[in-house]
Amino acid sequence: LPIIWIDGRADKVYTIGCFDLFHEGHRLLLLRMRQFGREVIVGVHDSRSIHKLKKRVPVDGTDKRMLNVKQYADQVYCISGTDPSAFVKCIVHLKENESALYIRGDDMADFPSRHVVESLMPVRFLPYTAGVSSTKLRQERYSHIRSDDLEHLEMIN
Repeated sequence: LPIIWIDGRADKVYTIGCFDLFHEGHRLLLLRMRQFGREVIVGVHDSRSIHKLKKRVPVDGTDKRMLNVKQYADQVYCISGTDPSAFVKCIVHLKENESALYIRGDDMADFPSRHVVESLMPVRFLPYTAGVSSTKLRQERYSHIRSDDLEHLEMIN
């Protein structure tokens, strides 16, 4: 795939994530994305897909997670399934000579739809923010929400 970089940045930079319990690691990832690209485009998994992917219900609802991300992104989309391949194919529209880059934290190199993403643009892994994670925050502050709490899932969805 040809990469045409103007001013050292791609035209569009993409990522997909859960962004539950929005924390400093999420914020830093999104800020770094802006350094790599002029337009930041983020897909956020909905609550049901997180439940299926991670075998736990998220603490924050889809709307809250999308609004948290929107502070740092130009476009935010909801991913309603566990495999974001169709979303990636649908949302990536590059004009002739337009460049794109996909960014992820290096904590999950084998992410869903990686083969589709790599067919459309290069992937760059950024260092994981040590000491900060949604899992850790959940254990510290939200242990009362069971991973299989479908009532909570319905309430936040």
